[in-house]
Amino acid sequence: MTEPMILLLISISIVYLLLGDRGEALLLLGSVIGIVCITFYQEKKTETAISALRSLASPRTNVIRDGQIIRIEGKDVVYGDLLILNEGDRIPADAELLSDRLFSCDESLLTGESIPVNKGMGQSVYCGALVVGGEGVCKVNAVGNHTEIGKIGRKIADETVGKTLLEIEVARLVRNLFLVAAGLCILLALYFGIVKSLWLQGLLSGLTLAIGLMPEELPLVMTIFFALGAYRLSTKNVLVRRSSIIETLGAATVLCSDKTGTITKNKMKVGKITTKGVEENLEHVNEVSDISKTIIQIAYFASKHPSFDPMDIAITDCMNVFHQNGNLSLLSIKDFPLTPEQLTMIRVLKEENEFSCYAKGSPEAVFELCQLDTENVQYWTNKTNKLAKEGYRVLAVAKSKIPLKNIPEERNGALYEMYGLISFLDPIREIVPSAVKTAYESGIRVIMITGDYPETAKNIAKQIGLKNSDLVYTGKDFSNLEDKEFKKVLKECNVFSRVSPEDKWKLVRFLKSEGEIVAMTGDGVNDAPALRTANIGVAMGKRGTDVAREAADIVLLDDSFSSILESVRIGRQIFDNLKKALGYLIGVHIPIVGITFLPILLNWPVVVLSAIHIVFMEMVIDPTCTIVFEKEDAEFDLMKRKPRVSSEPLLDRELFVTSLIQGAFSLLSVVSTYWFIHMFLNHDSNNQVVSTASFVTLVFSNLFLILANRSLHESMWSRMRIRNSMINIVFIGTIAVLLLSIYLPGLNSLFRFVPLNFLQFSSAILVAFIGVLFYDITKVSVSKWFRNV
Repeated sequence: MTEPMILLLISISIVYLLLGDRGEALLLLGSVIGIVCITFYQEKKTETAISALRSLASPRTNVIRDGQIIRIEGKDVVYGDLLILNEGDRIPADAELLSDRLFSCDESLLTGESIPVNKGMGQSVYCGALVVGGEGVCKVNAVGNHTEIGKIGRKIADETVGKTLLEIEVARLVRNLFLVAAGLCILLALYFGIVKSLWLQGLLSGLTLAIGLMPEELPLVMTIFFALGAYRLSTKNVLVRRSSIIETLGAATVLCSDKTGTITKNKMKVGKITTKGVEENLEHVNEVSDISKTIIQIAYFASKHPSFDPMDIAITDCMNVFHQNGNLSLLSIKDFPLTPEQLTMIRVLKEENEFSCYAKGSPEAVFELCQLDTENVQYWTNKTNKLAKEGYRVLAVAKSKIPLKNIPEERNGALYEMYGLISFLDPIREIVPSAVKTAYESGIRVIMITGDYPETAKNIAKQIGLKNSDLVYTGKDFSNLEDKEFKKVLKECNVFSRVSPEDKWKLVRFLKSEGEIVAMTGDGVNDAPALRTANIGVAMGKRGTDVAREAADIVLLDDSFSSILESVRIGRQIFDNLKKALGYLIGVHIPIVGITFLPILLNWPVVVLSAIHIVFMEMVIDPTCTIVFEKEDAEFDLMKRKPRVSSEPLLDRELFVTSLIQGAFSLLSVVSTYWFIHMFLNHDSNNQVVSTASFVTLVFSNLFLILANRSLHESMWSRMRIRNSMINIVFIGTIAVLLLSIYLPGLNSLFRFVPLNFLQFSSAILVAFIGVLFYDITKVSVSKWFRNV
């Protein structure tokens, strides 16, 4: 309600109401109410990030109170409670482990690291983490906003959401136009008052000039563009929480992406099987060798079922892919579980009347279990290091050499044979490499930010085609740098690993301080502060947490990285089409203002336009015509252009000049029709024939300018090959209304029109077409000149 355009519309409506013209007043007020209601609905939704943080801790949990175990809501946990945590539980508060039995948890929600973390007595566990193995008793030492998640929530709350680039630019444009209109209004009023002593007439003429000069349609046009743009994105699985943010995404210069769950699938997968002489890649194959099948079976039989451990799940999935038999896993007689001291998992299975031991674990522990000699240890260690550098998580698998008659009492109570290594990876999403390539072609820099190991991050960066993928900085590395050194690193480094939520937030803020328009993608709680701080926060819809979704501006419902680039394309298209609409609106206002006041100032014999004609043009034809530009397809080179500079105005020099030229040609066409009809084709000397014919030229000039403005750089003829369904509708609708207003009795008297004969009507159309044709030729030349300057 405080925008200058809204205040001007309200003021003009009140003036019209005082003058007794209720129809025009109500029409203007109706547009104001529509704009305000739509904006309120779109922009003023309550942010619920803090509520989402609270609901994240709502799963039920077991606590010890008064010597009894009771089950309560996670949100009811208080400081000092004793929690009993079992496999599959979501931890409801930050706590310290008092006792544990092989306790491990998935902290990817906080750290972005998908591998479970082993916890021992005295270590801290965090709210939001998932228990994936063992059990433990812990004492709560932080709840609510005092937990790590709560601290993230407070940081989200501290970040304010500012206006988008386009909103700032349009506000500046409206303010400047308002000042120009006000200045001209005062000058015109002074002219009438001092020169002609018609102060009241001068005031009314000045207000009418303001109406004709100010593009009242612009707020409505923006609302239409953004609302329809948001709808179009929703059909492509992109939910826009603030529709005006689409344009800012179109101007993005840097895309900061979380790795886990965004670039990768956040789902472990068996990648390679390594034996003594062969390394077999399991990706994109339908069949594997017998020895690889054996290794997969050994790993499966050495795993617990069912399991929450992502590596166990990956092994099971691999068994299913290659149709292996896993029934023996149900016959486990004894388990030797993984412990911090013994990093192997051994299961004893009964096979007929004998027993076999199946083992998997860290390569070093399995080497020791198999009692390998120095040469073999060195061989397998080299293989392990090579796989680790390629970004794989590596386990070794072994099996007892000979069947056992008795169940072993200890894990090393059998002789083991080393079979090979099984390697895991968190695979990248298939669409990401092509999306990164498209981003580079569009002039957008891609930065990967992850909590993973540097070598893993480097390997993923190479797979997706990031530039400078060998250069990796960890959070610890850049936290020790001075601001000047860090800014230098930030210009070259595109891969940051082992970063904390605070580091991500810092990275985004530094990029923004360097003038970059930053889009940040993510799906976890740890991403929320950076999502909120970035110019555009993009959250994953399927895997993303409520916190990430509520902190973001855009949610990808299909979690597809390519949808981000689709949003960029539509954002650029909206800005491009908005410039076309703005140029058109400025252009058509020039003949409206000119033909209204030239007859008055120069004492011409006929006054062409009255207030009702201006309202007819501006509030009926113009807003309808702008829908054409919203439907206009993107130009062929849209995604080959560099992102626009944030300081580039919506109304730049080229657009301003071409708008003035098209307005001048259109005004010249109307003036030419005015005098041509007045001097040669007005046989009855009827002044209304001149005003009607001039209005016809104005309307058709308006329509032809739509065709000319479909591209700011191409001629309207070359643009004709691209179909726009709204053009026919607008042309037919506008011409039908025009014909009715001229030839329908009663309606033509309301508009003060008279029927024209065929020669008068066709002459008015021809003059309009010639004027726009000259503009179209000039527009292409002006565009080439500006591009070469």
